[in-house]
Amino acid sequence: MNKTSLAVAVFLFASLATLNGVLAADDAPVSFHKQVAPILQAKCQGCHQPAKASGKYVMTDFAKLLGGGESGDHSVVPAKPDESFLVKQITPVDGAAAMPPNAKPLSSVEIELIRRWIAQGATNDAPPSTKVNYSRDNPPVYALPPVVTSLDFTPDGEFLAVAGFNEVLLHNADGSGIADRLVGLSERIESVRFSPDGKRLAVTGGQPGRLGEVQVWDVDKRELLLSHSVTYDTVYGASWSPDGKLIAFGCSDNSVRAIDAETGEQVLFQGAHSDWVRDTVFTVENESPHVLSVARDMTVKLTEVSTNRFIDNVTSITPGALKGGINAIARHPERDEILVGGSDGVPKIYRVFRITARKIGDDSNLIKTLQPMVGRVFGAAVSKDGKRIAAVSSLDGKGELAVYSYEFDSALPEDLKAISAKRARDRKPEEQQKLDDYRSKDIKRVAEVKIDESPLYAVAFHPNNRQVAAAGGDGTIRLFDTETGNPIATFPAAPVAESGKSGVALDVASLKWSDTPIIAKESLPAGATVTSLTVEPAVLELNNAFNYSQLLISATLNTGDVVDVTRIANLQHDEKLIAVSESGFVKAVADGEAKLVVTVANKTIDVPVKVSGLSTAFVADFVRHVNPVLTRVGCNQGTCHGSAKGKNGFKLSLRGYDPIFDNRAFTDDLAARRTTIASPQDSLMLLKATGSVPHVGGQLFSADSNYYEIVRSWVAAGAKLDLTQPRVTAISISPQNPTIQTINATQQVRVVATYSDGSTQDVTREAYIDSGDTEIAVTNRWGLMTAVRRGEAPILARFEGAYSATTLTVMGDRDGFEWKEPEVWSEIDKLVAAKWQRLKIEPSGVCTDAEYLRRVYLDLTGLPPMADDVRAFLADTSDTKSKRAAIVDTLIGSPDFVEYWTNKWADLLQVNRKFLGPEGAKSFRDWIRAEVEANTPYDKFVHKVITADGSNKENPAASYYKILREPVDIMENTTHLFLGVRFNCNKCHDHPFEKWTQDQYYQTAAYFARVGLKEDPASGKRKIGGTAVEGAKPFYEVVFEKSEGEVTHDRTGAVAPPLFPFDCDYEAGEKPNRRQELAAWVTSPDNKYFAKSYVNRLWGYLLGVGVREPIDDLRAGNPPTNPELLDHLTEEFINSDFNVRYILQLICKSRTYQLSLATNKWNEDDSTNYSHAIARRLPAEVLYDAIHRVSGSISKIPGVPDGTRAAVIPDAGVKLPDGFLANLGRPVRESACECERSADLQLGPIMALIAGPTVGAALEDPNNAIAKLTKEIDDDKTLVNELFLRIFNRPATDSEIAATQESMNQIDADHQKVTQMLAAREVWWTEQRPKLELARQGAITESTTDLAAHEAAIAPRRAEEEKARVEKLAGVQADFDTYNAELPNHADAYLAKNNTDAEWHLLSAETLTAPKGMTLEGLEDRSIKATGKADQGAYTIVMKTSLTDIAAFRVEALKDTSIKGNGPGITENNGNFVVTEFEVMAAPAAKPTEFKKVTLQNANADFLQGGFNVALAIDGNAGNQNAWAVSPAGGVTHWATFEAKDAVPNEGGTVLKFVIHQNHQAKEHLLGRFRISVTQKKAPGLSLPESLKAVAVVKAEERNDAQKATLVEWFGKSDATLVAKTTALNEAKQPLPEDPGVTQRKERLAFANQEVPDDAKLIRMKEDVDYSAKQVEARRLTSAQDLAWALINNPAFLFNH
Repeated sequence: MNKTSLAVAVFLFASLATLNGVLAADDAPVSFHKQVAPILQAKCQGCHQPAKASGKYVMTDFAKLLGGGESGDHSVVPAKPDESFLVKQITPVDGAAAMPPNAKPLSSVEIELIRRWIAQGATNDAPPSTKVNYSRDNPPVYALPPVVTSLDFTPDGEFLAVAGFNEVLLHNADGSGIADRLVGLSERIESVRFSPDGKRLAVTGGQPGRLGEVQVWDVDKRELLLSHSVTYDTVYGASWSPDGKLIAFGCSDNSVRAIDAETGEQVLFQGAHSDWVRDTVFTVENESPHVLSVARDMTVKLTEVSTNRFIDNVTSITPGALKGGINAIARHPERDEILVGGSDGVPKIYRVFRITARKIGDDSNLIKTLQPMVGRVFGAAVSKDGKRIAAVSSLDGKGELAVYSYEFDSALPEDLKAISAKRARDRKPEEQQKLDDYRSKDIKRVAEVKIDESPLYAVAFHPNNRQVAAAGGDGTIRLFDTETGNPIATFPAAPVAESGKSGVALDVASLKWSDTPIIAKESLPAGATVTSLTVEPAVLELNNAFNYSQLLISATLNTGDVVDVTRIANLQHDEKLIAVSESGFVKAVADGEAKLVVTVANKTIDVPVKVSGLSTAFVADFVRHVNPVLTRVGCNQGTCHGSAKGKNGFKLSLRGYDPIFDNRAFTDDLAARRTTIASPQDSLMLLKATGSVPHVGGQLFSADSNYYEIVRSWVAAGAKLDLTQPRVTAISISPQNPTIQTINATQQVRVVATYSDGSTQDVTREAYIDSGDTEIAVTNRWGLMTAVRRGEAPILARFEGAYSATTLTVMGDRDGFEWKEPEVWSEIDKLVAAKWQRLKIEPSGVCTDAEYLRRVYLDLTGLPPMADDVRAFLADTSDTKSKRAAIVDTLIGSPDFVEYWTNKWADLLQVNRKFLGPEGAKSFRDWIRAEVEANTPYDKFVHKVITADGSNKENPAASYYKILREPVDIMENTTHLFLGVRFNCNKCHDHPFEKWTQDQYYQTAAYFARVGLKEDPASGKRKIGGTAVEGAKPFYEVVFEKSEGEVTHDRTGAVAPPLFPFDCDYEAGEKPNRRQELAAWVTSPDNKYFAKSYVNRLWGYLLGVGVREPIDDLRAGNPPTNPELLDHLTEEFINSDFNVRYILQLICKSRTYQLSLATNKWNEDDSTNYSHAIARRLPAEVLYDAIHRVSGSISKIPGVPDGTRAAVIPDAGVKLPDGFLANLGRPVRESACECERSADLQLGPIMALIAGPTVGAALEDPNNAIAKLTKEIDDDKTLVNELFLRIFNRPATDSEIAATQESMNQIDADHQKVTQMLAAREVWWTEQRPKLELARQGAITESTTDLAAHEAAIAPRRAEEEKARVEKLAGVQADFDTYNAELPNHADAYLAKNNTDAEWHLLSAETLTAPKGMTLEGLEDRSIKATGKADQGAYTIVMKTSLTDIAAFRVEALKDTSIKGNGPGITENNGNFVVTEFEVMAAPAAKPTEFKKVTLQNANADFLQGGFNVALAIDGNAGNQNAWAVSPAGGVTHWATFEAKDAVPNEGGTVLKFVIHQNHQAKEHLLGRFRISVTQKKAPGLSLPESLKAVAVVKAEERNDAQKATLVEWFGKSDATLVAKTTALNEAKQPLPEDPGVTQRKERLAFANQEVPDDAKLIRMKEDVDYSAKQVEARRLTSAQDLAWALINNPAFLFNH
């Protein structure tokens, strides 16, 4: 077994050890009930159940389990496992099995159990029933009253039906007692409804997750008349048709159904809903009944019963913060008006049948909106006399009953009918207000009752109209006076008996706890002795049956090593008091006191033990006990119910961060469907978790486990939420920074939670403990870590929103290591060396002077040293430490230093013309440079940025708020940049791996809620950015603090107050604004993230790896590799008053910084402890600048002066044509993340270096330093050495000089060789050329003869074809002449057809935006002319109009003789254009920036190019290549019209934005002149443009010559018939095409006539000789350039080392 497989064997064994019968003999009988069924429940039934029968195979029914699915094969063949398809599916092949899909295969033990069960006959030994069979004679016995989901009075008022558990309780209506108990199959009753005559009772319910049932009872006889099974889950909302013949109900498969009340035959099925259907009601009419249904999809749907046809969405309700759609519906007794209530808490009344035409999104059926209630409305009712409305609601364990008057006029006045007919968004504000006033008019709340003890789910009016009954979560029926709300009677829904058993708690000793499997006996290292022992906890205290303790026993050995001996120790204890497993897991058995004796080798420790609380009934708390269980088993994980949308309609907060939300989900959603307090063991949350009910998530725990009992206990106690219980405030993980000495050895960790009351609890079993590097160590679910290979792995523990971390060190084989104390130059070296000693690492030696000089130059200035600098430094005979310190002092603060560190901050502060414009970007960089040059203390620098006010023109620091404009964006950037904290992960929920909460996200963002931006007049007309959707920003903006402004919490909808996520001391001055206070908090010396995050960056910049890595990610799961070092740097930074240069000096002068890249046996695997230097690829700008410095060439960067360093480029918008900087990873400056900069050396960057022009241009520059050195230095050796000094910053070695000289000498030999090869080729060609010429002449003769013969042969046929062509031409010409003579008449007919009464209003442009290279200009006739050149692009035109109800838009593409081709397009040859998309956006004149897109339809055009379709111009695809074009009819005016799907209303005027996209692949196909107009006429059709409209209004006989010419010219080019006839005539005039045989022979002859070309290889060889001759002439320069190229492309140059 290899190391890795041995390390993870624990996990494989864990699942096997839990199986029953693992150790059973092969011939031992296998129990289906006890052994096989649990496997199938846990692994298979989730996907093979009636509700989700994958492969048409059901495994929840034994007969169907044997039978098989769609494959046709018998799944189980008794006694024949090899013939059983089930066995084939679960048996892995090459490690993978067909079933279960997308999951680990069943273990070999599980598969063998199933095979043996089949071989033994595949019998079912399950008991006849593991469930109590309730009946009338054996009704349920309640320990707690059941949740009541439904109530209904008999029409005569004698009885009240109450939904119970497994029964309907028939109470006397006055509450005087139970008349009878109707016990059926359904565990959960969802609704009860009496028939119109009161003789029958319809009941809907079922077994959650398994079966739905409709029952019909004879009320008088108390007999069950019908039991109708349907779907695979409970069914809801029974309602009777008015004639009592049909029963409608809703289902969890999103269907509405109705059955015959006598036979159960289904008469209605409608599947239009998209979520569970919760309630139904019939309309009043008997003859043609309709059913109304409400669902979790937030809709009310109307369905015709006779046709099963979905008729209408009566309405839709938008929910608030609560989820659940619409829960309840009731109908007026005499009118088709309905009352609905749901998750928005607002009961509403609607008419069923429309009195206005339906429009998508309208709410025109709404009659009245009642006053809001608290929480979700679950029940609704209308009194028998139709005068009263009742509704009940629930929120967080409390309920409300509201009674309203229904005594108002529900008829809709005519003026309001017109308003109601409009969609809400189309109504004017005053219209909407008028409608709202009417809908809330005359609404009177008659009575209101608050119930603090219970949520309310059910409500029913007594037939006398004077009483209303309400019930819910506490199982209590409450009768109230309808008019006063005064209580009349209160009584339990069901009898509660002391002897009742709602689930018996298991004996504590019998509870099964999962535990670490022990797969091998551990022992002490060979030869080791124990010198001391420690045990955690020192005292064992267990105060209830579910407290436990994980022992952590550590031994100090004679070697000084500390090892985990928890599984080695001998543990003696009182088994009557506690149980202790081999893994050191301790659980309580009985109350009492004793001691635990721990012995390892010759050492013993006594641990006092005290157990209490077991004699007291345990009641689980949701927050403290249940939620951790749900998190541990994965219910609330992001892949399950904790996902954004939950699973199957059930959602929990991610990892349980919101217990209120989760408690609602379990105890309130669907009227407490998931918690059955009357019978806790039947709670769906337990049935699913144990696999008793099919569960896609599989089995999470068994029914005899401690987790089961915790959840059951909570449900049995009423499933309450107690928010006063202490919450977790912190967790600790121990041991801290443990070391495992050998590979495959283990280390137990222990996690203890501290609560707000100061108490502590071992939570190792419930905590998530993860290894941050599973290549070094892995962790099992019980906190046992196993070493995989040498190294350090961060270990993160999380529990209930608290986090703790430590680092596990795997030492590995260090035999032979001897610690040698290294030289120490500073405290840094001392702290680093302490870590080396602990990890048994031997550091490398100090680097050479040359290596150090290059390293420190590049790190501090971003430039390599010059050759003279290298010579001087190497010649300095001062001691190493002193002279290196001196060079650090020289470089820090130098101009090159300032530019380099300015560039770093320009990256982090996102200096980018995209946000600031070129001038703004330059001024922001200049400001940063001034701060760096002045060595502004870091805290002051950051404070200036955060508090910046004023115009970014005058105060460039204010640009920070021009780049980041929204409070949440500013907050995320600020916390990440200045604190190293990534708050973006807790925006939608609490941070999944950190302590930060969602509340803190919005509370911190609130500090930026009042940042205001307004235009600086200095901007003039200049703007930045802008798209068709988002407007451009002013060039300069003024940042100011607004007097108001808040951030709204996304989940709760509440205003988030400005609060800091953690406390620290800070001084903000008197009356600071929010940003000033935040800046003081951020930059405070007491802020534990501020200074630490920046020194970590600096260390990472200089050493290549941070103390925490990534360097901008400070979190618990990313612990420092050397905490003491990081603390020291932080302390020094603070004590220096945040002097950045001081920290740089400390680091660069440390011996640690100066270690060599070379490694030794003891540090070659170290990458995090700084025991040797790490080679770092030069950043893009540094590499570019270094190339130009070492070559001595002048950089040429577009947009900046020649010679400018790349590090001095003002912003990210300045780019090199060859993409050198981008390819090498320069950041785009659109985020503050260090990850924006790439330092990889992949194929793209390599090619940018080797093949790109940057290096070549620098080396070939005739004026560069290399050319000058070649001339100035005569000695070759000296020249080579000088190049090494310039490029590698060290002298060349003798071997390097010799190799270069050899290469230089090789040039002459290479020249001689290519010259000889050329001479030989020339001799060959002299002989070969005459032979080729002779062959060519023969081919000419042969081709000429063949052509003449073929032409003679085809002459008669060609004469006949020519005769036919001339005859056809005569006919086509005559047809054309006839049509052309009538052209004026055809044109008049066209005018008459399209001259509509639509009045088009020409618009004037306010602003015009054209693509680069083009200019748009508005002309007097309100047309727009385009000049310039561009291949593609969009025209954006903003226009204003006072018109309202704009119905259509027209674009005229106008003829213009000043354009080549006469327009309307700019294409010179034909005047064509291609519009690929036409967009219109509209905004009210009062809010000119609030544009909304106008949906267009019914596009028309006067003429279209073949294959084009103007409808594609409004399909949303701006890349269409065949929308609107006019070839070959250019040179005249064309037009297109587009209707608005909904008229643009906007009283007070409208701002219109038009975007004309022209993205055709053909070049310059853009409009040259055009005009835009609008009309208020609906469906105006094509109409006529202004030029033709002017002609159309004049009678034909009265038109002048100019008008006639305009009409004929346009019609002549645009009439499709004339165009077709013209095309046909032109085709007929074409001469006969040449015969293909003639063409082929002419081509052959032409080829033969070509002269014999010169030999291609000879030409290339002549070029090679010429180039070689030049190399010989400039032999030394060529060699120098080749050497420089090789050195620059060498890792020694590309990396800082």
